[in-house]
Amino acid sequence: MPGLVVRRSNGELRWYPFFKHGDTYTFYPDKEYGEDETGRRVGRGFKFEKYLPGYWMPAKSPVRHRRIGGGNSLVVLEKDGDLKFYRFEGFTFMVSDTGKKVGRGFKSDWDYVVAEWTGNGTSDLLVRDEDGNLRLFPWNGEKFIDLGGDEKVGVGFKKDKFTHLFAGYWTGGDTPDLVARERDGDLWLYLFDGKTFRGHGKPRKIGRGFGNQFTHYFVDEWMGNGTPDLIVRHKNGNLIRYPYGKFDSSKDHYVFAEPPYATVGRGFKSDWTYIVGHWRQPGHPDLLVCDNHHNMRFYPFENGEFVELPKDQKFVGRDWKFTHYWDFYPVEEQG
Repeated sequence: MPGLVVRRSNGELRWYPFFKHGDTYTFYPDKEYGEDETGRRVGRGFKFEKYLPGYWMPAKSPVRHRRIGGGNSLVVLEKDGDLKFYRFEGFTFMVSDTGKKVGRGFKSDWDYVVAEWTGNGTSDLLVRDEDGNLRLFPWNGEKFIDLGGDEKVGVGFKKDKFTHLFAGYWTGGDTPDLVARERDGDLWLYLFDGKTFRGHGKPRKIGRGFGNQFTHYFVDEWMGNGTPDLIVRHKNGNLIRYPYGKFDSSKDHYVFAEPPYATVGRGFKSDWTYIVGHWRQPGHPDLLVCDNHHNMRFYPFENGEFVELPKDQKFVGRDWKFTHYWDFYPVEEQG
């Protein structure tokens, strides 16, 4: 079953499964369903620079176009630049022979994009360094591979030019591609062939107008049509869906559709914590929100919009005072 791994301020990790009770979902256990425990401690001493959840453990069977985000295990970055790998087995990180060093020389001010970049069935690591270079570190199941001269797979992606990087199966291929948001609000698509971004010609301009009026970006296959869409939070609190996949014959590639755009949610605040996940079923994204009162809210996505559930179904947890939230899909449940 899917659930959340959360980190407390003291470095303790806890596991909260997302229970299904008939037609409703909640983090509250119910003895009538054989549930008597939640929030179990699954890790301690997690005081690291960065946390990189991913599908670092292989599933029982390959999953094509698995969602980018969440994971079934965890890689962490230490202050000295080392990466360590923590397996999530038996619904805990406290297992023997885990926490081993799997990489070195990484920096906390780099940007990290986890996805199945090489299409080998597990996550890999794409890094944007301080010079705007994109560097690929494939994962072989035990550690990150040093590609040497082939490590640099893209150049010119400096943070002052490109503010956001969105990995996704934008072209429907077997490996992800990358959409970069330029500071002026234009979106550019950079093709990836499983090895590099180089050699694919000029990037494709696929969207415009994504300016500073938008505070949050949520990428997933919202409409279930095989390619991602963008849902963005406007500063007025509305969530707006931008469909991707309109074919532009003048450019000979797919772009984001022209207006009008659907408002799919209202009243969402900038200081809330947003966690997109496949909470009910694989391939179907929904939204969990921890509000500024530390209440956890559930917003299913149905018929192209977020459903405003009744209060007794919407509020699925309370007193969630945590520093980090990661959606997790334990490998025991996959396949």
